[in-house]
Amino acid sequence: MLASLEHMQIPVRQMDRAISWYTEQLGFRLEHRDGDRNAFLRLPEGPLLMLWHTYDESTYAHYTVDGTDFPVLLYRTTQIHELHKRLTDLGSRIQLFQDDGFAWVLKFYDPEGNLWGVLQVNSEPSQEEADV
Repeated sequence: MLASLEHMQIPVRQMDRAISWYTEQLGFRLEHRDGDRNAFLRLPEGPLLMLWHTYDESTYAHYTVDGTDFPVLLYRTTQIHELHKRLTDLGSRIQLFQDDGFAWVLKFYDPEGNLWGVLQVNSEPSQEEADV
């Protein structure tokens, strides 16, 4: 039977751009790269993220429900306000940023067109709140 999630796979169109953006803006670390074919990235916790190069312009790591995009990838943070500011300053397309009661929710598109989701559970104070 299943024991754990090994890794997640997402499509990218420009491998160098994707690796740079995920490592420099989101904090991933490059584990392994096989030329422009694929790459494995890692966060301090959780499964690996595998990037697959594609020329297919119609495939992304998200799906739709009644015409609205939903992320396949959903991460946790304790710095959601800082991340939102960083992404806004970079000109990233933000789909949603709001307090949903149980957590702050941020959904954004990366430069490859994939939709990401990030949660900060409300019981976890942000760095700004912890410094007060």
